[in-house]
Amino acid sequence: MHYSLAIALRYLRARRRSGLVSRVTLIAVGGTLVGVATLIIVLSLMNGFEAELRSRIIEFNTHVLAFSRNEAAWNAVDSISAEIGKVDGVLATAPFIRGESLLYYEFISGLKVKTKGVIVKGVDIGREMMVSTVIDSFSPPVTTFETSGFEDGEDLPGIVLGEDLALDLKISYGEILTLVSAPAEMQLGTIKPRTREFRVIGFFKTGVFEFDSRFAYIDIREAATFYDFEASTRGLGIRIRDIYKAELVDKMIVERLQSPYWGTNNWIDLNSNLFSYIKVEKILMFLLLALIVLIAAFNLVGMLTMVIMEKRSEIGILRSMGASSGGIMSIFMVEGAIIGAIGTALGAVTGLAVCYVLSLVHLDLPKDVYFINTLPVLVKFADIAMVAAASMIISFCATLYPSWEACRLLPLEAIKYD
Repeated sequence: MHYSLAIALRYLRARRRSGLVSRVTLIAVGGTLVGVATLIIVLSLMNGFEAELRSRIIEFNTHVLAFSRNEAAWNAVDSISAEIGKVDGVLATAPFIRGESLLYYEFISGLKVKTKGVIVKGVDIGREMMVSTVIDSFSPPVTTFETSGFEDGEDLPGIVLGEDLALDLKISYGEILTLVSAPAEMQLGTIKPRTREFRVIGFFKTGVFEFDSRFAYIDIREAATFYDFEASTRGLGIRIRDIYKAELVDKMIVERLQSPYWGTNNWIDLNSNLFSYIKVEKILMFLLLALIVLIAAFNLVGMLTMVIMEKRSEIGILRSMGASSGGIMSIFMVEGAIIGAIGTALGAVTGLAVCYVLSLVHLDLPKDVYFINTLPVLVKFADIAMVAAASMIISFCATLYPSWEACRLLPLEAIKYD
């Protein structure tokens, strides 16, 4: 064992060290512990939030979207779907019609009325199940939008609402509501919107408040007759094998169709601003919380300075015995690095323990404030390695100045008063 390491370990184990130095050492270890643990916890929460949000957005929407720009293009949707299905990586396609409506509901007949703007999506249930998981979340399970068997005997088309939308409207299963479309006709200079009654046959819950509070599903044939082409978006939802190749598949679809009447988009481009914001926020949070470790590093500087003052005479003796300046410097660099390593290791263990507890607790979040309603945790060992490396680098840098001061002590100056 090199003498600098042996002496550093001896100084750490010394029981005759002054109480102040010992307390400052504990503060330095504790500061590093808190900083590392906090960084791991916060980064794991942000990783969980991003992963959960990405998962739910992808499940609710489709990986790639192709939309028609005119009615003639939409009329050829079946042949376009067949062409897209030939693109490498495409698993399934499903047509949809999406439009905005005003939802009108009398929850106390003739006395109380609720209205709300909603986004209505017309789908083919069988094909939609192949490109998204929303249909699987319908409760009770829905296999068709046709309705029958209700007491009033009215044969109305069915509609499925997001749970939060239904709660806001105070509407329950089997009740009737009215959809009002964008203006469709002009009569004598007045605008006449189109209206149609629907029966609520189910609800869905994605866990994303923005979706559960604004969306409703109807049959695609009803949507085709309810919305004019200009008042809706009509296209194909596309499911692909590798979601992270959405941009590549998007370009391949464009090259295969080679049609100015069909446009494309994908989940990465549609949500690029959101995920870029999360990424920048994660970086800024890392830099901000790293200041905690930096504060602990200042405690480490103070502790090493006091140790050097306490061991002044011993440093002089070592120098007079032939110890080099580099050897003296390495003693205190090793001591500081060991203290930083202890704090980092304890902080990593603490952070992982807290993350494990949080993953079991499932804390609820205000669903009208956040995109999701539970607090997710996702530990990435790459983040732990990055935090540990940053902590060790900061701790090591903190040892340089006091160690340099120690190696500058002259032997006679160090021992002349002892």
